[in-house]
Amino acid sequence: MKFGIIGLPGSGKSTVFRALSGGVDLPEHKSLLEPALGVVTVDDLRLQFLADHYKTKKLTPVHVEYLDFPAFSTEGKAGQGISDRLLTHIRPVDAVIQCIRFFDSPALGRAEPLKDLDLVEEDMILSDLGVVEKRLERIAKDMKKGRKELADEAALLEQARSLLDQGKPLRVFPATTESELLRGFAFLSAKPTLFLLNAGEAKSRSEIESVVQDIGARVGDQPDTSVDWLYADNEAEIARLDPEDAAEFLKELNLERGAKERIVRTSFDLLKLIVFFTAGEKEVRAWPLRDGESALNAAGTVHSDMKRGFIRAEVVAFEDFKEAGSLNEAQKAGKTRLEGKEYRVNDGDVILFRFNV
Repeated sequence: MKFGIIGLPGSGKSTVFRALSGGVDLPEHKSLLEPALGVVTVDDLRLQFLADHYKTKKLTPVHVEYLDFPAFSTEGKAGQGISDRLLTHIRPVDAVIQCIRFFDSPALGRAEPLKDLDLVEEDMILSDLGVVEKRLERIAKDMKKGRKELADEAALLEQARSLLDQGKPLRVFPATTESELLRGFAFLSAKPTLFLLNAGEAKSRSEIESVVQDIGARVGDQPDTSVDWLYADNEAEIARLDPEDAAEFLKELNLERGAKERIVRTSFDLLKLIVFFTAGEKEVRAWPLRDGESALNAAGTVHSDMKRGFIRAEVVAFEDFKEAGSLNEAQKAGKTRLEGKEYRVNDGDVILFRFNV
């Protein structure tokens, strides 16, 4: 899973990046045009239990990649804050984290979170509008040459253009991610978005919660959005500490968990992800999967051959496995099930795929 961190200059993106990536520093030679990458492992006690049971040293958790993108430009006309080169890096990410400044700055002045949110949203909307209009121009020329099969794509793009002209992000238009005709465009304003308020240490919890509510009211009717906050300066430093010291500092901030753990959970919820497990003596591994996906698609997540030659899936819920103590005991207790291609995978399922190719 890849999450792109975006925002305006001075929003504290790089500090947020360090807080979320566990204290990863940006390289000194980092290009201003290239994103920095931080890879975070998702802690899961269930994975460790399975590894201990199978006595395997190879356990593979879910990984999340955070990319810290260059700041959107504030110079020039609206819609020109995202360079073509930046677009090529942003389009492949699964979701974006929009970093919003909520601290006063000598250089930038008083924080205006809602204004900054709107500026970034406007840039993404106008960038998408440019893509739509160019494609519609191309389609119009091709249809004049007799390519009538493009009519359905043109109709969808016209709907997208109408929404963008109204200043609405394409998150409100499900066809942009559900339709094969539009999915490949990877529109920026259609991506699931976490609006992340980067609060200064001087901001009280009540002030933060008030702004979070304001942001929620602004975007709350849009699908695939979440709102969260953090004290990035403090949490970037906490991320460098050993667990015991980190816990002490978090307690002082009246926080149960650090930003890394909190935002990963929020990110999972944003993308509607669950985790299933494959387990054996050679390896125990956690796999992310979209909630509601079938056993067939879960098999394809592990390996394309498993999907191609799928026969059935032997499934046991993790809690049943844990209670029984082993797969054999779970089978004796009638807790395992043989499921077909259409079985809807649940969070925590331990699955053995039967396949033949």
